[in-house]
Amino acid sequence: MSKINGKKVVDCFIFYNELELLNYRLNILYDIIDHFVLIESTHTFVGQPKKLYFEDNKHLFERFNDKIIHIVVEDFPFKYPNINLDEKNQWLNECFQRDCISRGLNKLELSDDDVFTIADLDEIPDPETLIKIKNGDISVYVNKLEMGFYYYNLNVKHKNIWEPCRVVKVKAFNELGFSCDKIRNCDCPSINNGGWHLCYFGDADFIKNKIETFSHQEFNNDNFTDTEKINVRINSNMDLFDRKHEEWIRTPIAENSYLPPFYKTFLRNFVLF
Repeated sequence: MSKINGKKVVDCFIFYNELELLNYRLNILYDIIDHFVLIESTHTFVGQPKKLYFEDNKHLFERFNDKIIHIVVEDFPFKYPNINLDEKNQWLNECFQRDCISRGLNKLELSDDDVFTIADLDEIPDPETLIKIKNGDISVYVNKLEMGFYYYNLNVKHKNIWEPCRVVKVKAFNELGFSCDKIRNCDCPSINNGGWHLCYFGDADFIKNKIETFSHQEFNNDNFTDTEKINVRINSNMDLFDRKHEEWIRTPIAENSYLPPFYKTFLRNFVLF
């Protein structure tokens, strides 16, 4: 791994229940990142009460806890029964949780030159790219990280890259005055080799739970939450929601030149061939 110097880098992400990927993220980024800001809510995006999965499992991450700032969000604007899914209130809850990244940043003493990510837990930044940013070899204002986009495992890859994850200079955040969610959705220059989006990396029950609680409630029906159907889609490398325009390509590990580091150690459950 490259030598690490320079500015602070803070890894900020919203978290639901993805403990295995959290363990991976912390392990590969701990030596590079100055702080992790983990945003966890007491409610799902659809407004139902939920467990605090990180809080309940904090003992599993003891060696990382000195760098983790755990923000618990209790004040979602919409909670059951006072939520209207037809009016997309669940999306406002998601935006609210992401904007709570600023609560974590406010606990830190950061300079204008320091940078932070705005990510979902399953969007894993490339540690080598973060080192280049930290050392000043890659300049940042507001940039999107181009990521390899995977479904279910490391052998099913989307034909396109994934770009929503942002890396932001503190000076830019202060000058623009945008919320974290607005920054995530703004157009900006890209940084290649930005990392990996490891989407739906879990079993059928894990995926079912995610569909039932995430913002895309248009997919929350028996056709997509039936675990037998989910397993068929996983085993057939099919799109989870039968979208014809989404093209997934079976890619042998040996033919993939850009893979997450230490995947054999931490992601071995998600390698098929």
